[in-house]
Amino acid sequence: MRYWEACEAQVTVAEAIAECRRHQIVAVKREADAALIDQESGDVIAHVDEHGEYYGGDILGYLGY
Repeated sequence: MRYWEACEAQVTVAEAIAECRRHQIVAVKREADAALIDQESGDVIAHVDEHGEYYGGDILGYLGY
């Protein structure tokens, strides 16, 4: 997938966690609001949308791309 495609993609929690894992970040879904968070720092990586998915641009931004 090209960078711009990844930025526009909507991804599932499993896909988001897998991408974070590739970058040595342990991401977990917070139960209270389903936000994806960095388990070590507690930082929010991405918020879930109304369809239960996450915006790829948020994840890439957190990873530093």
